[in-house]
Amino acid sequence: MRGINVGAVTGRLSALDLAKDWCVRSTQFVASAGVLAMMVTAFLTLADAASRAVFSQSLTALNEIVLLTFSVAVTATIPAGLARQVDLKIDILGRWLTGWLAAWFDALGAFLLLGFYALLSWRLFAFALSEAIFTRKTMFLGLSVAPSVFGAAAILAFASIVQTVMLACAVRDALSDAPYAKPEKNRRPHPVFAAMYLAVALAMLLLTLWGVVEFGALSRWMNAHTMAGVLYAFLAMWVLMLAHIPLAALMGVIGVGGAAVYIGVNPALGGFATATWGFISNPQVVTLPLFLMMGSFASVAGLAEDAYQLGNALLGRLRGGLALATITGCAAFGAMTGSSVATAATIGRVALPEMRRRGYSAALSTGVCAAGGTIGALVPPSSPLIIFALMADASVARLFIGALVPAALAMALYMATVNLYVRIVPSAAPQRSRSDRGEIRAALWRCRATGALVVTVLGGLYLGIFTDTESAAAGALGSFLVAVGRGKLRGGALWRVFAQVTATTAMMYGIIFGANILALFVGLTGLTEKSLAVVNQFQLSPMTFVIVLLIGFLVMGSIIESWTILVLTVPFVTPIVTGMGFDITWWGILMACVVETGLIHPPFGINVFVLKDIVPDVPIGTIYRGLIPFVAADLVKLALLVAFPGLTLWLVGTM
Repeated sequence: MRGINVGAVTGRLSALDLAKDWCVRSTQFVASAGVLAMMVTAFLTLADAASRAVFSQSLTALNEIVLLTFSVAVTATIPAGLARQVDLKIDILGRWLTGWLAAWFDALGAFLLLGFYALLSWRLFAFALSEAIFTRKTMFLGLSVAPSVFGAAAILAFASIVQTVMLACAVRDALSDAPYAKPEKNRRPHPVFAAMYLAVALAMLLLTLWGVVEFGALSRWMNAHTMAGVLYAFLAMWVLMLAHIPLAALMGVIGVGGAAVYIGVNPALGGFATATWGFISNPQVVTLPLFLMMGSFASVAGLAEDAYQLGNALLGRLRGGLALATITGCAAFGAMTGSSVATAATIGRVALPEMRRRGYSAALSTGVCAAGGTIGALVPPSSPLIIFALMADASVARLFIGALVPAALAMALYMATVNLYVRIVPSAAPQRSRSDRGEIRAALWRCRATGALVVTVLGGLYLGIFTDTESAAAGALGSFLVAVGRGKLRGGALWRVFAQVTATTAMMYGIIFGANILALFVGLTGLTEKSLAVVNQFQLSPMTFVIVLLIGFLVMGSIIESWTILVLTVPFVTPIVTGMGFDITWWGILMACVVETGLIHPPFGINVFVLKDIVPDVPIGTIYRGLIPFVAADLVKLALLVAFPGLTLWLVGTM
């Protein structure tokens, strides 16, 4: 396989490379147009809020215009995500899945992604036709819904064309020496591992082909053995997921296939389209890209450095003051980004060189940066909480306000951990001289933009001045104005922000498209009801069951990153937990806390690898050693939130 001579087809290969380059450039143009449309609708959304506050009158049916616009604008990011090959994969078997084996699994993943988006675009076109035939219109303005559905379907068709090029490139690479030219894949796969994994994959492929050929027999068997069928579907998904197959494609294909077994092919395909359109036309769908935009502009504007310098000015006189400043900086910057990884990376680049220069130990400095990032994902606006809200149909506003006390608790526990750390190991942090008042005043003045953004976004939500969407719009436009005012959007910086927002939006919404149809399949099996019956059979108390779930999430978090855990479990676990009488806001915040803990404990700990990239000379064992006290603090936080739900819910009750 590796010996194929590709020199004779150089012209064809060059044409493929040119096509790939064209895809990257053209899709980024489409995505940038979509992000610009989001910014325009954000401005209109704020204008509506201002009109309501000043004149006690809203702009007529603006929400209808926003939803129809955003449904197309969000979809416009998908082709660029495919062209840049931004998708969520699990890399646990990376050290064994190398060479030609990895290359062919990459090609299989590209093929499944093509099928996923081609199928979705086809069914959305059919759905758009039905909307046009039945002349469905919006309630107030009487706008036809069909053009927006056609627009989304056309963009996904374009995405399918782009993915066709990516598939051709993947097959080309698998047939050539390309896999061996990449340092991370230059080893031949171990023959025993390759044979074993191919045997499992082949067995699953044959079973799947049998199910397609003998569809009626498969349907009868699945209806008679529901749990066994669901277990096989999830086993197949895990085997392929560990082979680097994109998660979005896996969930979509297995979800459609599983639903077809229970309700038939056409209803399952129709459900795929309607579930996708229902999601992208959901009023809350606009919050994630707008808050992502807020974080990107805030990062470009240098607000992370401002927050860190303020913490340093206030706390630097204490032993371990730079570590304490890192925690406050992570919390402040997290209030603008909502991302653990982004917070750890951004604050880490600012704080690590300074702590190293001042003589802090490598363990403490890297540990506090990695752990501090998890606060960034808990402080609103939090990406994990938004994803939970979108997938569980929960209130973003209630989740954000409810997370404030747990975030403050996390900060307090981390600060106590730093204080205890430097008392036990005094050499880990030198004593620092007292900051002068001028330094504090200068840092406070520099942070006025950060404070204004946080107060506007969260205060507006808490007081009911802003809806979820308006709060996100205020954050995005506010951070944009700060970046413009500081002259940080020159020389292509604006387009780099757009590219960053595009990549994350495309990845997350593609995954949610797949998760929605997988949830439909699982819902048809009655898994929630069966799970509740099993819990009752074992006579587990509801709280015991929740504790068992949390332990399971901690174990999963050691090998899988947080977004994967959320999209795989929220649609199935949340109905069980709420069915036991627990509040969905409490459960959502608890899930966010536990999956973020997974980002800092071995063996995966994605924040650890982020810090390793910043300081490659620090051994990864040193980073984990510095994290042990912070993981212990996280477990204390989880125990308190479970034992005292009021810590999460009392502030929500005052809204």
